[in-house]
Amino acid sequence: MRITPVTPNITFGTKKQFKKMFNTCCYSRENFEPRDTKTIEHIIPLSQGGKNEYGNYLIVKRTWNQKRSSMPLKDFIKKNPDVKDCLVISITEQEGKVVDGVNWAEEVKKTLQTVLGEDIFSEKK
Repeated sequence: MRITPVTPNITFGTKKQFKKMFNTCCYSRENFEPRDTKTIEHIIPLSQGGKNEYGNYLIVKRTWNQKRSSMPLKDFIKKNPDVKDCLVISITEQEGKVVDGVNWAEEVKKTLQTVLGEDIFSEKK
């Protein structure tokens, strides 16, 4: 599984700006409340060879990040089938937004297709 590097060194300030793009959790579609912690979730966990790059990032509530831990996304979706639809909606809402010259939604779609072995967006059109 190989993902083309997009942005190898994303600064703290850029991550903070990136998180501000999201009003809802990518896994649950729950609104972020002031007490919630927005976390960067790696589609491919770092422990499994994932990279720190936009194409490997989702923004989720800390509770969902902890729930998944380093479980492969495919297995996580099997245990939480609604996550698949939530991902499609969350990513579609961000289409066209560019961070550090990167079209985030397009890069994430490529990563998800590689990880899941299917294009979850084509069936939703």
